[in-house]
Amino acid sequence: MSITPALHTRLLILLSSFFFAFPSEIKAQAVDLDSILDHARGLREQNLKQYHSYKARFKETCKAQVQAVPFDIWPLSGIVIPAEKDTGLAYFSEALIDAHYGDNLHYFQDVIIKRESGKVPIPNWQQLPAYDFNLMQKRIYLNEAFDRGFVSPLSEEGKSLYSFILIDYNPQKEVVRFHFRPLKEKYPALSGHIELYIPQGLPLSADFNISANNQLELMDSIAISQRFDWESGLYTAQSQSIELYLNLFGYKGYYQVFHQYENFQYREHWTKSEFDDLVFDLRESEFNSDSSYWESWDRAPELERYQDSLLIAPKKAQQFRTFGSSRLDPGHYYFYKNLYRGFTRRYGDWFWDLPPIYKGLGFNPVEGVYWRGQTRFGYADKDREISLRLQGRWGTAEQRLKPLIELNWQSDINFPLNISLEAGTDYKQFNEEEPILPVLNTVYNLGLALNYINLYGKDYFKLHYQGESMSGLVVGLDLEYAWRYPLFNNTNFNLINPDAVYETNNLGFAPNITPGGFRAHNSARIDLSLSYQFKDRYEKRYSQRFQNVLKGRQTLVVRAPKIYYDLRIGSPILNAETDYIFHSLGIQHQFRWANIGLSQFDISGGHFLRNQEVPFIDYAHFDGVQIFFLQPSTDRSARIKQFSTLPYYTYSTTDAYLELHYEHNFDGALLSNIEFLRRYKVHSLVGFNSLHLLDERAFIEVFFGFDNIFKILRVEFAGGLDNFRQLRPSLRIGFDFRYDYYQRNRR
Repeated sequence: MSITPALHTRLLILLSSFFFAFPSEIKAQAVDLDSILDHARGLREQNLKQYHSYKARFKETCKAQVQAVPFDIWPLSGIVIPAEKDTGLAYFSEALIDAHYGDNLHYFQDVIIKRESGKVPIPNWQQLPAYDFNLMQKRIYLNEAFDRGFVSPLSEEGKSLYSFILIDYNPQKEVVRFHFRPLKEKYPALSGHIELYIPQGLPLSADFNISANNQLELMDSIAISQRFDWESGLYTAQSQSIELYLNLFGYKGYYQVFHQYENFQYREHWTKSEFDDLVFDLRESEFNSDSSYWESWDRAPELERYQDSLLIAPKKAQQFRTFGSSRLDPGHYYFYKNLYRGFTRRYGDWFWDLPPIYKGLGFNPVEGVYWRGQTRFGYADKDREISLRLQGRWGTAEQRLKPLIELNWQSDINFPLNISLEAGTDYKQFNEEEPILPVLNTVYNLGLALNYINLYGKDYFKLHYQGESMSGLVVGLDLEYAWRYPLFNNTNFNLINPDAVYETNNLGFAPNITPGGFRAHNSARIDLSLSYQFKDRYEKRYSQRFQNVLKGRQTLVVRAPKIYYDLRIGSPILNAETDYIFHSLGIQHQFRWANIGLSQFDISGGHFLRNQEVPFIDYAHFDGVQIFFLQPSTDRSARIKQFSTLPYYTYSTTDAYLELHYEHNFDGALLSNIEFLRRYKVHSLVGFNSLHLLDERAFIEVFFGFDNIFKILRVEFAGGLDNFRQLRPSLRIGFDFRYDYYQRNRR
């Protein structure tokens, strides 16, 4: 038997009467739901002003559950990806917090006490979304997960996007309960039900979800449950639950944040001066396993046993939680395990760090198969860190050891300061921004017998300084003196074609570089960099790893401009052959375009104030791509300056230039209109890049593509017009998934 809309409504009313015990004699048919909702919409703006900002004390519990792991992959499972043994309850934490919330950029937490345990970590980026779910907003935004706004059913825009079904009505309490859902699957909307206090147009309870139809990134769906109270003219929040569900290649699980509020108070007026630049501060002293707080908390017996079995204990070696690139204390050292994972040894505040061996392996025609082995040891406390890094690089083809030593000082998480001294021998790409990842070039070398990386050698001494004296303003200064010399191919080895010959490492791509190499020379460089991020906001967390103090500070994503300036001076002092002055200025910004996704742009220009003697290494280089893969990045803004078809060094210059980049990602706004594509949750993007030189050369390209493919892939089609003469079509693929997340945070 098919269920008609009328029968469906009656079933909803019957179920609601059963669970919520509304008086059965009240007939829902007599209630004009449209008029009630119009009344609530008329009050929405003043309600948002009055009931948005708040301060409260609350108990917070966080729980992660791994529901399914399809299979184990040796040796990746449990190291890079979850293993089958991780299924079940994977994480649990409890905290008592005092919070003040102004808006999504102005809030702070005082964590009074906290404890946690588990095998898989809490996703740190879920801090902000726990605050900013409010149905009085026109749209709910998830800055870390989605760039479209989810339209509230209580907004004017929601009137035409949703269908509303009356469930029940209580005239004594003046409360109406109704169900809502989007009229069309393509709408960026919510679905669920609300209990509404009619006179004030305020929700007393709300249960809604953001489903997979909305093409979320990484997450499959989100469910929110909120409870409020209206008593004697006072409106307060009682509790809130947020559940985030993930389903990626058969790996399924969810993460829940539950808040139980005490002393809750909405604030209509607040000033930005109430909130400093630090929005969240978590210190070591707040992890307390012996407090009487825990004895007063009610929890299920299975959670109690889980907490006791994995609880952070006074001994640092028993702490499972990490925030850096290697684990705190993985147990006994085994050489075969060090092939694929890092080890750390701690002796009080002293530490010794061994990264995984595989990270140093690679191949290029100059060195052949090479290994870049390194280790780091030093001293770290809560305020500072000093470390010594030793590196040795050796290749089978040239059989030359290249040693390197670095002394590093870091301090002050609030206003980070980093100073380092570096000396030794290393091989670098001519564009030291490294447009080609060595691992990708290794694949091309061994698999296709093609080489795109061009290297030079240098013996050098370098002093580096980077500091942030005020929030958002970063100052960097590098002083380097180096002996720079050409390198030559020493092998044609590859796995496919034994007769293949690699192009020379010194292909004649510049006037002063021939296949015979460039003239070796001394270089003295001064690099000054300034950048300012408007509206910069950050949080600080207790870093239990004690290997990198600055990792405890994380800048929040803000939609505000960033300006940057770079000055590079090549000085002829101390017998150096460099004599030039180069500077560049740029601005970068990203912003939402209505409700159709995220736009971002970068505009920069530069020129040489003096170019008496400029080695090719010191030319202005640009971020081109000639291989099949786009450079991986965990941050979209880091990719904006990358061309898709520009040759690596063809446009390197000592002339003035202007560089323009623009990209718009529609998220689900475009492809969600196509029914058979909607289910795949693919996002679309378009953009252009252009480069204009003073000598009238220009490179212009346009591109379109798709990302969020299987939630991790990006495919891009581009066409570049090379100096208005040659068309360069291309197909590129990239990865948007942070594959090292689990590895950085595993037990």
